[in-house]
Amino acid sequence: MIKLSKKVEGNLCTIYVNGILDYATMEPFNKEIQAIEEGTKKVIINFAELEFIDSTGVGSIINLVHEANTKHFEVELDGVSDFIHEILETIGVFQIMETLQKEGQ
Repeated sequence: MIKLSKKVEGNLCTIYVNGILDYATMEPFNKEIQAIEEGTKKVIINFAELEFIDSTGVGSIINLVHEANTKHFEVELDGVSDFIHEILETIGVFQIMETLQKEGQ
């Protein structure tokens, strides 16, 4: 189960993720990402309440970075637990994010 909430302040959008980001819950997350408005300069994904992520959830994060490249906004992952950070680091998500965001500049 996943619960998402969004807070928009000017050109900053923060998306709060609560629960599990996996195959069964990625669709609402992806829809939230696709709904990010043009003109947004930065998107913060707050994972403080994220309990678990699988490979499809990681794929959704990578899709977010591609969306950021297309719509020209910066992505920041916030509140990442040590466990989730280790998963993302092992898979190379942070390196992918850095590379794609540099290409988008």
